[in-house]
Amino acid sequence: MRVPQIGNLGFFCMTKYKKNVSSQKILKNQNDTLSFSSNAKYLKKYSTLPDEIKNILSPKDAIDMFKDMEYVAQGKIKRDDIGRGTDSRVYDSPWLDDYCFIILSGKNDNDTKVVYSTYTLGDAVWSDKDDSHIQILKKAS
Repeated sequence: MRVPQIGNLGFFCMTKYKKNVSSQKILKNQNDTLSFSSNAKYLKKYSTLPDEIKNILSPKDAIDMFKDMEYVAQGKIKRDDIGRGTDSRVYDSPWLDDYCFIILSGKNDNDTKVVYSTYTLGDAVWSDKDDSHIQILKKAS
């Protein structure tokens, strides 16, 4: 199957027209859109994870985890937090037992944040390069 060039993608939905009508009068359908979803950015994030997490997490599960973290950060998914600070919320990760993720709100200018949690939290082991407000923390206990 031959794929059309990117410039011609808008011409998939053509309407019937009379033969004597010039092709310049045929307009693109404004309501039809084409969307391509790609997991390439999530696979790129997976390559930045530490080796200790890569040994536990498969790439398919990592894609689901990254999408879930983004949706929680954007407020599309509501989830119960296991800890909170003045500018942060900590959430349990169903994919990683010994890790959780934190979503920082506000300015991220300090290296140290005070977070009250039901777990003893360690340092951040991973930070999202696209959105530094999302980080993965290791549970100390």
